[in-house]
Amino acid sequence: MTTPLLRQLRRALPEASIDYLTGRGCAPILAGNPYIDRVLPFDASILFGAQLGRVRELLPLLRDYDCIFILDKHWIFALLARFAGAPMRIGFRRRAHEGVLLTHKVAYGALHHEIDYYLDLLEAAGWPVARGDVALDAPAQQPFAGEGASAVLVNSGGENANERSSVRRMPDALFGALVETCAARTPVVFLGSPSERAYYERFTGAGRTNLCGRTSIAEAASLLRAAARVITTDTGLMHLAAAVNPRVTAVFGPTHPLRKCPPGACWVWADEERYDPRYELFGRVPGSHYFAALTVADILERVHPSPFHGRRKAEPA
Repeated sequence: MTTPLLRQLRRALPEASIDYLTGRGCAPILAGNPYIDRVLPFDASILFGAQLGRVRELLPLLRDYDCIFILDKHWIFALLARFAGAPMRIGFRRRAHEGVLLTHKVAYGALHHEIDYYLDLLEAAGWPVARGDVALDAPAQQPFAGEGASAVLVNSGGENANERSSVRRMPDALFGALVETCAARTPVVFLGSPSERAYYERFTGAGRTNLCGRTSIAEAASLLRAAARVITTDTGLMHLAAAVNPRVTAVFGPTHPLRKCPPGACWVWADEERYDPRYELFGRVPGSHYFAALTVADILERVHPSPFHGRRKAEPA
């Protein structure tokens, strides 16, 4: 979701050297991006593992820049930018004290799409912003053997560097029924990480292929582009799919579609009354159960893309 910011930053500063520091696992998402000069991958476990003593290793990567955009919300990144000596440090302020280390700040909290928040950073720095230019830029793609116009199903989310939960995942009964219905019409493919492969094995069968851990990001992007339909929960593959395919249905639970649904995708949501913004703002995993009011019919009827909006659970006919 930061790619519209990169595109507009390049437009504002065509002669600038623009580099992107990111964890190694995310670096392939930026492969081939025409708006940056270099991707600087680092070992993210320095920040999220028990290795904080190695944080100083990042400082040489951040030195000698005139401006640093801090795209993560955690204060540690603003602190690193300050230690690196960047004269302009542009980032988010969730709490009052988090703005102390920044020279330009954007208050983060109100219901506002994530892409718009990133563009707010550009605006806060004084550069022009085109609010309608929000399309996601896709990474480089690589064909995958056996690729076909299948339905790609993804039931994931909540497995991040600082979170291990299944709160964004559809219940097994709902996802299983969705798999059965889709598989009766077209071949189904599951995409995900190697650690998710075992989860999807329970849903495999005739016409259902589990590719978790068997594709690179470039190959996953190619599969998603060719899919006749993609149905996904709020996870990284949701955004990757929307960058390459207009036929994406996003199924939301604890997160808000008006904050997270990618442009061009449609969404379905039945948990507005349970929505707790502290999850998205501060990472506080909610204890509520989600998706219970959704049916397979609610999900399958959402096939018409509409940027940044969709519909909640369908009303009874």
